[in-house]
Amino acid sequence: MLETQYEQERVIAELHQEIAQQSDNLEELLWDCFVAYQDCVFYTSSGLPFSYTVKKKKNGDYSGELLVSRKESSKTLTKSSIFLAFHKVLGAIKMKDGRELRFPEYKGPKAIGQIFGISYIYSIFWKFGLIRVPERIEEKLNNV
Repeated sequence: MLETQYEQERVIAELHQEIAQQSDNLEELLWDCFVAYQDCVFYTSSGLPFSYTVKKKKNGDYSGELLVSRKESSKTLTKSSIFLAFHKVLGAIKMKDGRELRFPEYKGPKAIGQIFGISYIYSIFWKFGLIRVPERIEEKLNNV
């Protein structure tokens, strides 16, 4: 468990560092974060729990899809939807004092865009530190 937590923290720190340096491999690093956090419990902005797994191909490689589980039902979320939301967020990130990243605040999932699965992406992006949310929503995302 501690090893998993260390890996999760490592991939998030690497993603943030590479965002600051405006690297070319940000999508790959974001996907590494999604892989590291699979099977973790997240909460939507309305406080509903969910988790996801990254689907695998027959050869064992990860596919470009997440299987999001909430209660008995599952939804498939594609890499392209995640990357579409990611690029919208990247476009809104500012540099504070020329050296510190200032991540955008979104009042709700739809504020990022009308993207399939955005209610799940919103929660995950918040957990990854890619967005800020109002305090009332943060309480729900933290399951308080």
